[in-house]
Amino acid sequence: MRSYDNPAADANEAAEALRGLAHASRTFTDPADSYRVLGSLSTALASLQQSLDQLAAWHERNADRAAHDDGDHAAGRSDAVVAGEYLRGAAGSVRQAHGALNEAFNHNGRIAWQPSIDAARTAQSRSRTGRLAPSSAFGTDPTARRDSDPLRR
Repeated sequence: MRSYDNPAADANEAAEALRGLAHASRTFTDPADSYRVLGSLSTALASLQQSLDQLAAWHERNADRAAHDDGDHAAGRSDAVVAGEYLRGAAGSVRQAHGALNEAFNHNGRIAWQPSIDAARTAQSRSRTGRLAPSSAFGTDPTARRDSDPLRR
């Protein structure tokens, strides 16, 4: 459950939720669900971008407190600054991915999903009564034409 005040626990929960989505999104029973999934992913990317920007800012603000295990403050500060730069780059990449996702979301929103051709054929065959239509006077079976012709009786 989200804590809203424990970033490590919430990050683990987000990772598990995305792992579940990766498995669940292999197939969709209702194509309209793709619209809802894209909308939720768009929200998730916006939050991810914000989190990365906040982590970058945290590293920058706390660089003076950083040190390596051997006590080297200069190396720790340098690593904190570099980590912040990479986090800013990651946030920029997520911003680009978010833009592309929103374009896909917009296009997906204009689709009126239709049943697949196989599903349509199955539905059509189920709606039949199982009997063939009666022979017509233009059919190829001459006996059927004679029997149904009232003048030939």
